Amino acid sequence: QGEAATVDFGRALSFPFDDEEWPLKFIIGTLLSIVPFFAQGYQVQVARNVVRGSKRPLPAHNQLGQVFADGVVVVAAGVVYFLPLLVLGCIIVVPAILAGDSDLGFLLTCSATCCLFFLAFAYAIPAMMLVFMGIIRYAETGNYGEYFRLGSLVRDVRQNAGLLATLWLYTFLLAVLAAIIAPFVAVFVVGAPLLGFYYHIATGHLIGQAGQMILVGY
Repeated sequence: QGEAATVDFGRALSFPFDDEEWPLKFIIGTLLSIVPFFAQGYQVQVARNVVRGSKRPLPAHNQLGQVFADGVVVVAAGVVYFLPLLVLGCIIVVPAILAGDSDLGFLLTCSATCCLFFLAFAYAIPAMMLVFMGIIRYAETGNYGEYFRLGSLVRDVRQNAGLLATLWLYTFLLAVLAAIIAPFVAVFVVGAPLLGFYYHIATGHLIGQAGQMILVGY
């Protein structure tokens, strides 16, 4: 595998505008992003289309049912992947709550908050790499069960750790950029949904690019 292979950040931002129907698709996608699961479904659909070499990765209007179904499953998979962190969070936080408003309670609350922050950040990286790998395997096979073959996904993540870490870094950078832009677009009624839609299709393209490299062995 070539270590120099990486995903194209700029291409992920510009690809939608190669589609002649992008204005209509943006309008529909932005409106549907208000509905739960659709934004995540668009991310999966774009990733699948990129993996399969589609020249126009934005989903067509007749694929909206599939977009919703894809969103439901990837969110469910994300809950499974992050469940250990939720359980650990409860274990850390409960003693602080039981200690009440005492000095000990305040100390435990501060300690629990710091621990959770660092644990969440450390855990989020491999967990998101599993999410990405699940999307890639699902895009390859069309089988929802790929999201929950954790043993195979862990092996895939280990074999492609460098590329998936780069993918995580790019998606994190895109999230930071979106967070910076969000206050400026929030004054418009469709500003937040539009930004959310664009974020998900851009990250979907990044995941699809990584998927192409992994599936062809870079």
